Amino acid sequence: MRSGFAAGLMGIGGILISFGTVIVVLAFLGRRGDTRTELPAMITVAAGSLVVGAVLFGTGYLLGRLGQNSDQSARSERGSA
Repeated sequence: MRSGFAAGLMGIGGILISFGTVIVVLAFLGRRGDTRTELPAMITVAAGSLVVGAVLFGTGYLLGRLGQNSDQSARSERGSA
């Protein structure tokens, strides 16, 4: 159960990181046009998406590592008993 949750967090985090990266690229490409008024909003959404995505991805990674460590310790305890 924990590994599925960790994988889900990592997947959603990866999607948000990708979404934020696309917004950053679009903001840089759109700097030259009439969209200068929209640029601060685009950068804010991109930064928020990158930060939230990184937090979710990191949380999923750490939960996955925690699950692997607890599985390994449970196996070693069963083997020594």
